[in-house]
Amino acid sequence: MKAIIEDRLQSLLVTDAFVPASLSRAMSHALMGGGKRFRPLFFISMIRDPSKQDAAIDIGCGIEMVHTASLILDDLPCMDNADLRRQQVTTHKAFGEATAILAAISLLMRGINIISTVEGVEPQLRARLVEIISSAIGYEGLAGGQELDLNGGFGQDNIADVEQKNWLKTGALFGATAEMAGLLDNKPEEQRIALKAFAGHIGSAFQTMDDYLDTTGAASVLGKDTGKDVGKSTMASRLGPAEARSAYLEHLRLAYGLLPHCGIREEEADVMLKSVFQIMPIEAASA
Repeated sequence: MKAIIEDRLQSLLVTDAFVPASLSRAMSHALMGGGKRFRPLFFISMIRDPSKQDAAIDIGCGIEMVHTASLILDDLPCMDNADLRRQQVTTHKAFGEATAILAAISLLMRGINIISTVEGVEPQLRARLVEIISSAIGYEGLAGGQELDLNGGFGQDNIADVEQKNWLKTGALFGATAEMAGLLDNKPEEQRIALKAFAGHIGSAFQTMDDYLDTTGAASVLGKDTGKDVGKSTMASRLGPAEARSAYLEHLRLAYGLLPHCGIREEEADVMLKSVFQIMPIEAASA
């Protein structure tokens, strides 16, 4: 499935319209330069209706473009000032800040365009999917979380504040992905509720792992810069690495507890999660 996603991302990125060569290369550099493709895999794994599989792949690719756009912006000198992302030089280092920003805007809007025009999905549902992901990446979600990360806001003096910031930065898009999947797959309401809670814990685990590895990991292993959270309020800085790892495992334990109620293929989900989180073993959480 990851290979299918890679091929589809490439075909969705290519367009017959005139695109400045430098902008096209910057978009491709950021999108096709690697990555776990966790978000599209996560989305597709939640769709059980075979008639919706093609639409799920395209929507998953749209979500990946939106996510990649956020990474370009996150790496900018005015934010994390990163040199490395996905085992390669960051987009602004390769193409300049202005082109990087334009590439991020282009990928963001291309992702939204794909979701809003995907074939095999009713127009009213397409509009609802766009509404969901737009909220998740705006001031109510990712953008709001990034602002808190950069400049503070509602205190962040306790773990609940940090968890809320992490939810906005990372969990909101995971939650939106699950909500979109539940609607596309026409799941019963109780499964949609469980699925969104499951995704929330996965998102929190993902961000907590990121906080932990920023403190303890090596850039050569992670494929991105470390030490970028120094001076910020994170799970690792507030709890210490050992307790942050425990919080990470607890989120995964709660996610696994919800898995049987989500209406998805549990074995496939387990394989995917263990693959994505392999850098920090999760057997203790899934046992």
